[in-house]
Amino acid sequence: MVRPRATIFVKLLLASVLPTAALFATFAVVAHEVTRRDLDAELGARLEVIAAAAATHVRGKYLLELRPGDEQDRAFQNVARKLEAVSAATGAHLYVFDAAFTSRADTKGAPIGTHYFRVELDRHELARVFERGEPAHSVTFEGDDGKIYKAGYAPIRASETEPQIVLAIGAQAPAAYFARLGELRRSLLGWGGLLVAVVFAATLGATLHITRPVRSLALAAERIGRGELDAAIDITGRDELGTLAHTMDRMREQLAERDANMQRMLAGIAHEVRNPLAGMTLFAGILREELPAGPAGDESRGHVARIERELAYLERVVSEFLEYARRPPPERQLLDLRELVQEVAQLAGAADVSVAVVLEEPRDAPLQVRGDPAQLRRALLNIAQNAVQATRGAGRAEPVRVELRRTSAGAAIAIANPGATLPEELRARIFEPFFTTRDKGTGLGLAFAQEIVTAHGGRIEVDVAEDETRFIVTLTAEATDF
Repeated sequence: MVRPRATIFVKLLLASVLPTAALFATFAVVAHEVTRRDLDAELGARLEVIAAAAATHVRGKYLLELRPGDEQDRAFQNVARKLEAVSAATGAHLYVFDAAFTSRADTKGAPIGTHYFRVELDRHELARVFERGEPAHSVTFEGDDGKIYKAGYAPIRASETEPQIVLAIGAQAPAAYFARLGELRRSLLGWGGLLVAVVFAATLGATLHITRPVRSLALAAERIGRGELDAAIDITGRDELGTLAHTMDRMREQLAERDANMQRMLAGIAHEVRNPLAGMTLFAGILREELPAGPAGDESRGHVARIERELAYLERVVSEFLEYARRPPPERQLLDLRELVQEVAQLAGAADVSVAVVLEEPRDAPLQVRGDPAQLRRALLNIAQNAVQATRGAGRAEPVRVELRRTSAGAAIAIANPGATLPEELRARIFEPFFTTRDKGTGLGLAFAQEIVTAHGGRIEVDVAEDETRFIVTLTAEATDF
């Protein structure tokens, strides 16, 4: 039975699990990204509100006039206390800076005049704050402590009566939503794994439901191919597989009926042909006996001999047709393959003494197989006789070699003849019934051999090398019992 490269299970798995996993992965990525953007926007808006609320406690013109070292100024101290109160209430780090990104107040104690390099990276967002008086927030960034932070900015005006924007205030806090994103990722991975497991289990169940009847139908098809047409196909289900099984069973019945009709027809032909052949053979013998002795009857006896040879050939053709059409299923039994091959080599060599047949065999333990000895003998003898005839036709002096060897899968018998190389166009047709390259021949010998070997679970291969053709008969482990 030919093993498929890609099983139905693999195909169903690829058709169900991969699209499901791809869709869920796409959904997970989109959900994660949307959630991240929403949480990021929510944190940015919250920090903008904190910065705007803290800006109401600051009069920008007083802080703008301060110089480095004025941290003990009463106005600075007053602003610092208010900012620390807001920072304690919100958990945000608050800092006031001018358009040159230098510090004017900081809840973490940065001196006046400290340059905020990190804030300078948000130059684009701060342009909205200083030029249009709109709040803004930064992108997330990694702080010196390795944590992820975000900052919100709001404008600070000179005073309640002076709307000029002179400073900006930033509210910075850790982006704690990353922990929530981690939980979301773990949840998505868990649900994704569960979904894949469910789809895998469902695919496995569907595959078993489909492949079991498919394997049964494949075995039934193999039996039909071997000519075993008696066993009915078990029909289960009313789906497409049930319809296929029903169709195959009808085909089996039609093939069995056709074979029966063919056998009856061949039996009738054989009966109608053999009776005249027997009569002609009898009268040819009588005619030979009635011919006068001596030179006067020699020429006529030669004609009678040719008639008898042709009648014998016709008898053999009728017998081969009947054997090909009526070949029964093999009756398997344990047999010694070495003895069988030795017998085939002797018969093939005795049939034509002008061509030697040399047997090469292993000298170790007996090589046993289970098979029909009569059918296997017939198959191997057909191949060996074909090799002998090819060698004689090529006029070669080298003998036909018959080699028996043990293989990992069973046993192999190689029959090699040093005849002319078999052309490629003929190599593809030599096992076709009624195909022959000889003037006299039925073309059933190799076809008969292939059917017998196939029925035993084996195969025949043709290996053509320079000035040599090898027929290799392989019997698999299913037909062997070592």
